[in-house]
Amino acid sequence: MESAPQLISSLASLAWPLVFAVLLYKLFEPIRSLVESARARKFTIKVAGNELSMDEASEQQRILLSDLQAKVAELERIAATPGPAAAFAEPSRSRKRILWVDDRPSNNSYLVATLEDRGASVTTALTTSDALKKLTHASFDIVISDMARPEGEHAGLDLARKIRSSMPDLPVFIFCSRWAAENLHAQAVADGVSGITSSATSLLSMLPMERAD
Repeated sequence: MESAPQLISSLASLAWPLVFAVLLYKLFEPIRSLVESARARKFTIKVAGNELSMDEASEQQRILLSDLQAKVAELERIAATPGPAAAFAEPSRSRKRILWVDDRPSNNSYLVATLEDRGASVTTALTTSDALKKLTHASFDIVISDMARPEGEHAGLDLARKIRSSMPDLPVFIFCSRWAAENLHAQAVADGVSGITSSATSLLSMLPMERAD
């Protein structure tokens, strides 16, 4: 059985995703009704600066909701484990500057919007060279990258190695497919990646969102 500090740490890491899950659950039905109505009219919407079709918006919402449901189930299993009670930590507001590298940034629109709602500033880059250029001209607290891009199947790891060689203290996270998260985890750790996951909720949970002024 986990010690009390380990249990408290596990609960705290899942606290704010539960809050996010509850909010999304409450909003899901009205959002779905709006999406279904708008899809018939072939409307588009803007999320985090990206224009999405109703089908794209609906699919991103479905993935987020499915992911959150899995995380809530995980939280319920932990909470059911006998042990000392632990209070959930209040989610903190973020002030982080994030560089998100993905050749299809519209796929992350809802995640970017979530981070911006928490106070983060998110800048996007489409390629490794674009990301490195932005890193030389501005200061960032976190880098998030996909894994595969037209420039290479392991572009995310290539970027992580280049960042590690010149900015060893800058945390890099990989948000990728489940296959890549499971099969390239060891390589990612060796390349200095701070975290790799295919879960949107896990990604949001693992980001170090507090920054000292």
